[in-house]
Amino acid sequence: MLNFVIDFSINGLNIMTDIVELGRRVKRSLDGYITYRKAAAILIIILVFFLYLGPGLVSWILGGGRTSSLSPAARCVHDKLARSGAMLEAKNGHTDQGELLSYIGNGYIGLSVSQTSNINIKSKRTLSIPVHFKPLVSASLNTEAGVREEETVTVTDYLAGTVTHTRCVTEAGSEEPVTMTSVVYTHRTMPGLLVQDIKIHNPGGKTVSVTLERLGISQWDTAISSTKVIEHGDGGLKYSAVTGTVEMADGRVMVVGVVTRKLPGDVVVSPRSSQSLHFLTGVSYSLQVEADSDSVQKLRAEMEAGAIASVRTASALSWQKMLESHSNVWKNLWTSGFGISHSYAENAINGDRINATIYYVLSHSPTLLDSTHTSASMRTELQGYLSYTEGCYSGIRTLEARKLWTSLKYLLDVDTVVSYWLLNLEKNGCHNLVKAGADGVIQAMVLSLPGLKFSNQHLELNVHPKELHRDLNVRRVNYGNETHINISIHVMEDNKAAMFLSLDRRNKDYYACDAGCLDPPVKLGPDPIQFPIKLTEPLTAILYVTADSEHMSDLKHTIHVVEVGEAPAHESHVLELHRTGGTGLHPLFWFTIAAIIIAFHLFLFR
Repeated sequence: MLNFVIDFSINGLNIMTDIVELGRRVKRSLDGYITYRKAAAILIIILVFFLYLGPGLVSWILGGGRTSSLSPAARCVHDKLARSGAMLEAKNGHTDQGELLSYIGNGYIGLSVSQTSNINIKSKRTLSIPVHFKPLVSASLNTEAGVREEETVTVTDYLAGTVTHTRCVTEAGSEEPVTMTSVVYTHRTMPGLLVQDIKIHNPGGKTVSVTLERLGISQWDTAISSTKVIEHGDGGLKYSAVTGTVEMADGRVMVVGVVTRKLPGDVVVSPRSSQSLHFLTGVSYSLQVEADSDSVQKLRAEMEAGAIASVRTASALSWQKMLESHSNVWKNLWTSGFGISHSYAENAINGDRINATIYYVLSHSPTLLDSTHTSASMRTELQGYLSYTEGCYSGIRTLEARKLWTSLKYLLDVDTVVSYWLLNLEKNGCHNLVKAGADGVIQAMVLSLPGLKFSNQHLELNVHPKELHRDLNVRRVNYGNETHINISIHVMEDNKAAMFLSLDRRNKDYYACDAGCLDPPVKLGPDPIQFPIKLTEPLTAILYVTADSEHMSDLKHTIHVVEVGEAPAHESHVLELHRTGGTGLHPLFWFTIAAIIIAFHLFLFR
């Protein structure tokens, strides 16, 4: 770090010396031609131009014409990707161009999104038992002239729970690419349902033909296949019904039924038109049974019937309604969340990794409250699990647990990280929330990240003040089922952290106090209230929240501290800011400095 500061200072000194010398040369060249004040005025006008118009102008010059220079297929993908720009910028999704897996799951079935991917079903905590059936359909352009160019991109949308794959293909002799877009998701309210919507757009002037392909059964020795006709709104469609067994490590088996629509022949798309295709796959599987059990054959029929029932339930809905009902559940899950300011420090955990990890864990967790398979009595029981939060979360805050933030590039990586997360939450007091499914899992994860814990009639924040050197935002923590608490921690200009609390909604009055609870309790409301962050000896929680004002008043007699003081400023925050600045400054910055120095030089040294 010291070498960095020295190098930066030397380079800056050299640049400033060059700028002064440039000013002297400009001054000599202007002698006798223009007044110094006019020259300074011109420089100031140029300075203002670059400050206010320069960045946009440079961006237009460097980026504005870049799209027009792309090939047709590349421009097609660029335009499609631009539609997801805001979502990707907010770290609410990712593309296949990074180190994150394209994945969908609903806690009952899941799969990585590629033509060669198997369906995966539940094994204890994760969707990690492969069924040797590859359900996804791929579309490819038939062309006699040959393919001139092909570009693809895959986008995973965390908020909608979908993966969209776009393929743009330009035929030889054509300038307008044919676009084939596939949207895939495992439905949140119908657990055994996999949906794939394919849209083919032909903007050109001649008819095109597209071939559809599915790999289907793949080395599944016990699979038995038959053909079924399932009625849709537009008539009966043929489906392949497959049943088979999947062997477990202990020799027992699970019986699985898969029902998926048979593929039509080649799809012909007229000039300047589009065509949409919709594919439903139903999946049902049993509990583990003995391989030689007499019930295996009976279970085959039951699992086939269950898979068919999923398809029939879905076929009664419009395609738009089906997607909306799925995505709305995902959006409701994300009403609670966690945010953190970006850090350039090595191995720092940032928002993109946090959101991706939460997405994968939720994909392995069923939304039991919204499932069509959940009875009214079961929903009441689940609400009880969500309300009982005592003891969650009692472990080391998960932001610092390195084992929970390993690679998410491959399916095995994702399965491993998810299993560690769910195990960690279960063993640290959040077992009831985990039982409630994805609605409880998101609450437990949000509690665990900063170190929040429900304990003995109150919520407390257990974190050492020295670790609060980044802005944090905890959104809509459930206190019971009728109160939402927002907690923000901001590193202020003096590098000291401060807390801000507000209530999103409430069913009663709530109160808060800072470390030691020596000050009177503060009543919370919809407007953020600031609390100082204090350091106690011995170390205690830095925040307490409760609906019981008497309990809050009593806390100060039960929190035994020898010393309470304001937490010191964080030098690490200052170093981090210096480190980020050392990556390089924009040339306009140096032009601005040069213009200011020359202007003053002309004014003062005439």
